[in-house]
Amino acid sequence: MKTKDVGGRRDDAGPQDDELALYARAYRGALSADELFERFEAYAAHARLIEQAPERFDGELGLSGRQLAEGARMAARRMAILLAEAPTALWEVLALKVHVFEALIQLRDEVARSNAAIMVEAGMKADGERAGVVLIPLDAPFGPTQ
Repeated sequence: MKTKDVGGRRDDAGPQDDELALYARAYRGALSADELFERFEAYAAHARLIEQAPERFDGELGLSGRQLAEGARMAARRMAILLAEAPTALWEVLALKVHVFEALIQLRDEVARSNAAIMVEAGMKADGERAGVVLIPLDAPFGPTQ
């Protein structure tokens, strides 16, 4: 859809070519819950790896190692939010969302940095209701002592 710029404004309210291209990429690039989870795990692991020795990555792509680590965390958060966004009643997908939520809340200062954990929690709780599962917080991590 082509439109002309009239005095710095669009001459219609319809989507522009670049916006249509964005919508096509979004539709074609949709990932499964498993793919989103795998990318979340990979990007979060990359953030931890870069943070262990940020000086090794200084100057890469014009950023410091700390900036690259934050970029990896941002990418992981995006995957978490995309995973949380799609409703499901499947227990397997709900388990992925629970895992992502637990991983996010264990990161120091994560809730101060981003609302991603809160968004994942909201999606997780709604999906729990859909699946007939009652999610209750544990005071301590679940393990052999419980």
